[in-house]
Amino acid sequence: MTTQSPNSIFEVLTDLQSQPLSIIRLSESISSTTPNPTQTQTQNNNNPQARTSDISASAINNETSDPQQPTPTSLAADLSHYRDLFSKLRFSYLEQVTKEKFLRAIVGDPPLIVESSENVELEKQLGEIKAVLKMQKEDVARLVAELERRGRELAG
Repeated sequence: MTTQSPNSIFEVLTDLQSQPLSIIRLSESISSTTPNPTQTQTQNNNNPQARTSDISASAINNETSDPQQPTPTSLAADLSHYRDLFSKLRFSYLEQVTKEKFLRAIVGDPPLIVESSENVELEKQLGEIKAVLKMQKEDVARLVAELERRGRELAG
């Protein structure tokens, strides 16, 4: 990694602040693009080939007359991308919470000791809750399919 002077970093940050904000651009790190020495930083950020995310490039470089106007394809790709990100974030969050609870249980005074009968009871409750959740997810999937069908009817 090359070291940059504070003045050059300040210039890059100033250039970034002068650009309009978008979720996609906010999700990228400042050093995500490798600047071409013959172009300015602003030109690099506006160049879809210099961007590292295909989702970002598709949202900016679409085939419409207005380059900032998203297409249905780019919106679907963004939605898929963010669903994946939130799924990973949810998993990471649950993993950290579980680790914290476990550590608090074994370090606590006195340590929390769980009996196997308690585990069996909790597993039964979890099974019931999962069944209810599955039914609710199926209901939501049906509603989404119906809304998409109606949306296509109204659009067509």
